[in-house]
Amino acid sequence: MTIDENINEADEAVCIANSVGRIITANNRFCKMFGFEPGEVKWHYLRDLYRHEDDLNRILGNLPEEEDVLQTKMRNRSGRSFPCTLIRQATKSVEGIPLLRHAIQRA
Repeated sequence: MTIDENINEADEAVCIANSVGRIITANNRFCKMFGFEPGEVKWHYLRDLYRHEDDLNRILGNLPEEEDVLQTKMRNRSGRSFPCTLIRQATKSVEGIPLLRHAIQRA
């Protein structure tokens, strides 16, 4: 199963970002939650979605070896923020490139 197939099967909003926080793919639930059309989400930055920059720096600066659950605030494309539970997991592409999987559930 590819990364894209895997996230489209998820019950929550999911995106995959590279090591600098650029979104490389996301499922439809993620697009709806954050106000993106499916074709435009790719290559947006995670920093645009976090309410507090400190949260983003903590998340990108500490890649988990196992699944990690955090409480944080995120914001949608229009700037409206909401509390959420973030489940993140380090993964790799087929080529071995480090990636970060974000699964987001509104709290």
